[in-house]
Amino acid sequence: MRKLIANLPIKYKLLFAMLAVVIIADIFSTISFQSANDKYVNEYVTNTCSQITKMIADRASGAVDLKNVSDVGAALDNIKSFDELENVHVYDLSGTILAEYNRSATIPTQRTSDGSTVEFSDDGKYVIVCEPVVFGHETTGSVYARFNTKTIQIMKNDFLTNTITKQLIILLIVFVVVFMLNKRLVRPIVELSDSMEEIVKNGDYTAKLPEISGNDEVGVLCRHFSTMVDTIKVREQERDTAQEKEREVNEIFAKVNKSSFDAILGLDSDMRVIFFNPAAEKLTGYTETEAVGTTFQSLIVPRDKWNDFDAEIQKFRSTGSCKYTMQTFEAVALNKNNEPFDAEISAIPYRINEKTGSVVTLKDITRRKQYERELVEARRRAEESDMLKSAFLANMSHEIRTPMNSIIGFSELLTKPGNYDKNKEKYLAFIINSGKSLLNLINDIIDISKIEAGQMKVKPRIVQLNPIMNEIYISQYQINDMKNKSFELKMIKAVESDDFNINTDPFRFKQILNNLIGNAMKFTSQGYIEFGYKFSGPDKLLFYVKDTGVGMPKDKLDVIFKRFGQIEQKDDKNQSGTGLGLTISKKLAELLGGEMWVESEEGVGSTFYFTMPYDPELNTADEYGASSDGGEGSIEGRTILVAEDEDMNVAYMKEVLAETKANVLWARNGIEAVEAARNHPEIDLILMDIKMPKMNGYDATKAIREFNKDVIIIAQTAYALTGEKEKTIAAGCNYYITKPIEINVLMNTLSGFLKNKK
Repeated sequence: MRKLIANLPIKYKLLFAMLAVVIIADIFSTISFQSANDKYVNEYVTNTCSQITKMIADRASGAVDLKNVSDVGAALDNIKSFDELENVHVYDLSGTILAEYNRSATIPTQRTSDGSTVEFSDDGKYVIVCEPVVFGHETTGSVYARFNTKTIQIMKNDFLTNTITKQLIILLIVFVVVFMLNKRLVRPIVELSDSMEEIVKNGDYTAKLPEISGNDEVGVLCRHFSTMVDTIKVREQERDTAQEKEREVNEIFAKVNKSSFDAILGLDSDMRVIFFNPAAEKLTGYTETEAVGTTFQSLIVPRDKWNDFDAEIQKFRSTGSCKYTMQTFEAVALNKNNEPFDAEISAIPYRINEKTGSVVTLKDITRRKQYERELVEARRRAEESDMLKSAFLANMSHEIRTPMNSIIGFSELLTKPGNYDKNKEKYLAFIINSGKSLLNLINDIIDISKIEAGQMKVKPRIVQLNPIMNEIYISQYQINDMKNKSFELKMIKAVESDDFNINTDPFRFKQILNNLIGNAMKFTSQGYIEFGYKFSGPDKLLFYVKDTGVGMPKDKLDVIFKRFGQIEQKDDKNQSGTGLGLTISKKLAELLGGEMWVESEEGVGSTFYFTMPYDPELNTADEYGASSDGGEGSIEGRTILVAEDEDMNVAYMKEVLAETKANVLWARNGIEAVEAARNHPEIDLILMDIKMPKMNGYDATKAIREFNKDVIIIAQTAYALTGEKEKTIAAGCNYYITKPIEINVLMNTLSGFLKNKK
């Protein structure tokens, strides 16, 4: 009931309250009026009954005194007209009934009283009156009368009916008045309540509010409510705007969080992970489920850094910052597999609704750090290379100027008359040796250029090893004899037979050994230099060059194989050379299928080793080359065509071929060479220059091959780059030699090709 009342609208509550007050007041007034009326009626009836009884007593007083029963009875006849009178008894002083009147049932004799009494019966249906009979101032008897109360009840009921009717009319009037007043008083409150309900229900703060004037409490309430709604409306708009911005920011953050290539971790104040983006999963190997709730340090911080990390975290909790916050730093982190990686870490603290934490960004910089290390190393190498190049340029200047000084100086001496003529042979020897040194320098530069360009090629073929070793020994012995150094040159061979064959490029093989022996000679002033070979397994030969020179420190052994690499010596005279020989030799050894290394002890000497593949099934050599040992007699009487356009080269070739007793023909360009070959079918061999006017050597060779397939054509060219030999062979040449042409190489090549030609 209480809940039902509590849920009733206020207009009904006020209506019921006002009606309840009116009804209660009406009831009390009705009861009060009825009570007063009852009292009045009772008094009126009792007075009336008492007077009637007194009247009976007065009329019967004489008869009672005389105890004349008939007169008493006659006195009672006059009261029969009272409808309310039910019973009358007239008593004498002794209590004897003198006369009686009973309208309804007869009642027994009643107790009488000396005085007047009026009372209602116990059941309230009768009024009982006792009056004394007085005659001559003396009481002679008494009258007992009993009256019914029907008239009283009718009077009371009529009064009650009238009262209730009046009260109902009044109540109806009051209800109408109360209803109208209630409607007028409550309507603003109801309208205000309906507006509030509409706002609460729909959340629409733009709804129209009731317009209520007046300065009473309701008017003030409505104005305050309107102001409150306007305030809420503004705050709602601000909230909606803020929420929209927050939503946009959250969407942007979510997209950035998901699409970021960097790992993003959200940490609470205890440094536990509260969010973990996909990049973090990829970087660390942990899933988001595994990571959330885990402490940052146990996730990626190496265990040996935990103590320092804990100290900084305590500082962060107390001050809101530490050395890890508001800056980017680099550190080593661990992934799920405890694999370390270089990371760039940024930590930014935040405070939201009294909650603190930080957002941490991790970036894998392993590649960058590797690049940085490689860059530092590359810079170091570049600086080292720059220094080596500077030293190389200085050495190049020295190495070029030294032989040029000898060539130019002794050439000038030969042009002067006088006593210089007697030293002609010595001067010429100096010029030749200086020219060879200059040629070696140019060859080294060309070779290192080929190596750097990846164009260095080798042409292995089957050759006899020991004749090559003997040739190297003789050549180096002559060089040593000229330098007048006091050391012994030794050669050790594992096999003494000249028929011992290997498959290698003889030119590059000799270049390697000559470089190593020449290097040993530079740093050996006494003792010996020994070179040779021995077996190192069933399919490998080990070559070596051992000296008793100055030796090298252990930490410098790698330097000598680098470009321009030289070890500084106290004796500057040992610093001659380009610093390229060992670099070239090591690369050539590798290209020939072997490897090279050095063993050395400072002050004791050095030993250089290199290996070459060996095939035990090889027999004799069957190709021509610089190692062929044909004699000059095989050239005598042969017809040789020399195609050359440079006058100096023509003069040189004339001098070289003059002693061979060969029949030499000349052509100044490619067209003349083709015509000479066509007109002289007896030509045995053609020395074809490649770069000539009108028609180059390639085209001339191709033209000759159209009508003569058998003539031997050997190209002579100043080009020494990779692929040059292949181009000459493709054009139809049998072989090629490079300029400047050494006499021994030329004669051996000619002999080798002509000795088997019929």
